[in-house]
Amino acid sequence: MKGRYSMKRLLFIYNLHSGKGLIRNHLADIIDTFNKAGYETVVYSTQERADATRLAKELGASYDLVVCSGGDGTLSEVLDGVMTIDEKRRPKIGYIPAGSTNDYAYSLGLPSQMKRCANVIAEEKFRAVDVGKFQENSYFVYVAAFGAFTEVSWNTPQKTKNALGHNAYILEGIRQVGNLKPYQVRFSFGDEEIAGECIYAMVYNSFSVGGMKNISGQNVELDDGKLNLMIVYRPDNAVDFSVMLADLVTKNPNSKFIANYEISDLIVESDSDIDWVLDGEYGGSHKKVHIQAMPQAMKIAVPAETIPQEK
Repeated sequence: MKGRYSMKRLLFIYNLHSGKGLIRNHLADIIDTFNKAGYETVVYSTQERADATRLAKELGASYDLVVCSGGDGTLSEVLDGVMTIDEKRRPKIGYIPAGSTNDYAYSLGLPSQMKRCANVIAEEKFRAVDVGKFQENSYFVYVAAFGAFTEVSWNTPQKTKNALGHNAYILEGIRQVGNLKPYQVRFSFGDEEIAGECIYAMVYNSFSVGGMKNISGQNVELDDGKLNLMIVYRPDNAVDFSVMLADLVTKNPNSKFIANYEISDLIVESDSDIDWVLDGEYGGSHKKVHIQAMPQAMKIAVPAETIPQEK
């Protein structure tokens, strides 16, 4: 182990209320794992929304590694803070998932056990992955979306999420089925311009969204400098609605209701304000949104066997 004053520095930010609060039972073991790996570890518990962003922004440049434990929203907050730091001083990131769904942890191949995740971080195998830039100063790890069911993630009470886990999202989603709202939207990317009435759209960089694995049936590369765009168009009647749902479940590549694209720079415009959700958290209401892919902008600890071999 390195001497006391030459130790690597690790900032550990955790959300005590994420998931079922299991971090309480593992905190000592996690910190011990980091200490054994040669890290001087400073620990903070978030107290309010965006606390993780503030901590990562204000303190991150002084650390070699910023580790967070919570749901995907906690990781997203940390990313928001870290991305404000000059690239030369920007710390690497570690993630110990503790949320109800943990979509992005699945995409990274992270183990579900907290202690095993801490061991992965201690092994210091990092993968550079793409992230999304939303407007001028916000970022998302794996999904930016609007429309049907997007409010579920940030409107479902934490106590309900803790009690029911992923089922909380399903139950809240079912409750909202009768309130689907169509949006008249224009999408512009590359040489494409698409206008239509849709009930849902998302820009994502993940194998799983909302607990649904391989949701679009499209190949997703986490580090190719591109993001995926899915648009779900409004069905005209109950029969079409059933077909649309079946197409989503079966990932029908020929669906007339679902379109998929790869994008690196996207403009989304509408005549009225639309509520957006970034990694499960409220992202504001906007008439015009600019989304960009930030190639390999986040270096995050992953199991060594999940790092792609160089071609």
